[in-house]
Amino acid sequence: MNGPSATATTTADITIAPLDREGSEARSATVVQARPIAMPPLRLLLAWGLGSLVVGSVVAGGIAFTRQGMDLWPVLLISILFAEVVGFTALLSARVVFPLFDRLPYAVNLGLQILTLFSGTLFGSAMIVMSQPYFALARLRAVSMIVLVNAVLSVLVGIALRTYDSMRAQIERQYQSLRQREAMERELAIAREVQRELLPRACPVVPGLLLAGACRPAVGVGGDYYDYLQFSDERLGVVIADVAGKGISAALLMAGLQASVRIIAGPSVEPGEVNRRLNQMLYRSTSSARYATLFFAVYDARRRLLSYSNAGHFPQLHLTGEGVARLTADGIPLGLMEDATYGQGQRVIAPGDLLALYTDGIVEAPNDAGTEFGEERLIATLQRHRHRDLDDLVLQVLQELERWTGGGMAHDDATLVLIRAT
Repeated sequence: MNGPSATATTTADITIAPLDREGSEARSATVVQARPIAMPPLRLLLAWGLGSLVVGSVVAGGIAFTRQGMDLWPVLLISILFAEVVGFTALLSARVVFPLFDRLPYAVNLGLQILTLFSGTLFGSAMIVMSQPYFALARLRAVSMIVLVNAVLSVLVGIALRTYDSMRAQIERQYQSLRQREAMERELAIAREVQRELLPRACPVVPGLLLAGACRPAVGVGGDYYDYLQFSDERLGVVIADVAGKGISAALLMAGLQASVRIIAGPSVEPGEVNRRLNQMLYRSTSSARYATLFFAVYDARRRLLSYSNAGHFPQLHLTGEGVARLTADGIPLGLMEDATYGQGQRVIAPGDLLALYTDGIVEAPNDAGTEFGEERLIATLQRHRHRDLDDLVLQVLQELERWTGGGMAHDDATLVLIRAT
């Protein structure tokens, strides 16, 4: 650069990162509550009983056909009763009793299912035999074989029905999970679009300043945003904020906050007063769970003076030839207390100085061991590459951050704005 003018640095290529679909799917998995245990509906009970009656009638007809001369009525009656015992033992066990065993180990669960079906069928069969004692005594061997066959048949039908119910429930859970995942992806797409539209497409031209900024969004789309407000050729407002929450709710709150900043901030409004008004507006229009941290500064190019106010945000960094100063002028985050006041600080920005404005996604990004990237590591990276082109310096910090986290998808936005005085 030949003189004390600014470079308009676009950030569209480094503003929005693609969504990690696999990570999104893993995160969108939801806990499905167990179904309450209830009796089968009356329509199913009637249909099931009618089906058992038909099966019993068919079996009785087969027996009568193969045993010529046998009295059909008692055979038909006992065959239908046995079929009803098998059918309802299987149905009620699968729908009412078996769900009680779901939390047990598989082997215990299966054993209890077999025991329930077998004992239920034997008990029902015994009651049938007692209702037809003479027929049973006359054909004791045949009736005993029928009881045993019915018990085995009940076990097979009951387990098959339970398997069907489990498969159907699993398909329903997968379908609900898919719908929830699709809804979440639509919400994330809207939130990403909102965030993309709020971020600056280019940096303003201000005498004596170079600017560059980037936002690496989290997989869930957080609430980071930054903006430039050019009040005149020699006065520039800079804001960086982090809205609590993720998804479309955070994106909408971020959009409202940006609009409020643009309405309230002006060349004659001091940064501390801007934060005070923003706090009142946010407090009155949102719930207590919605808040934001925000750093707002105004640079006067004629006096090389930066006036700023910090609303609960991380202390921003002023790197000079003598060391590092932290821009505090602290106040609480916006939206927590209606009558909160905000301090204000000033710094003279000498040629060669570097301002680093960032959000917590930079310094709180953890590595595999859970150690955060930290402010000191950020300062060291900025000092080490301080004389690089400003765009390259932003990318260098983000690359260092990616190496630190192992290249995994971030769970919080990481936003960095660098300002160099020339």
